[in-house]
Amino acid sequence: MPDFESALRRNISRGTALCVRDAGGQVLGGVLLRAAPQPRITWLAVRSSARRRGVGHALVAEALRRCPPPCEVLVDTFGEDSIEGYPARRLYESFGFVPGEYLPDGPEGGSRQRFRLRRQ
Repeated sequence: MPDFESALRRNISRGTALCVRDAGGQVLGGVLLRAAPQPRITWLAVRSSARRRGVGHALVAEALRRCPPPCEVLVDTFGEDSIEGYPARRLYESFGFVPGEYLPDGPEGGSRQRFRLRRQ
């Protein structure tokens, strides 16, 4: 995602983003967060060369650690018809997120779906 690193830098300074870097400082992945009025993961991206190495899992785990229960955490992600979105959907489900309502299509025309995690 071309603008992700600049958006990540801006949001890290605001305290609304996290990232994972390699030993050389290259960003491997990042997540944008919103705490109020309802906790939400607003954007998660992992560099293709860093996928399947636990980067996304570490980012979601830390994001959830920052959302103490009781709360409901939301994330909007790709719909079931998006092959590219399959790993993200499985990642969220591995944390207990449950697929919810469908949303308007994304800017590229693919479907979107909201996932919810109720933390007691």
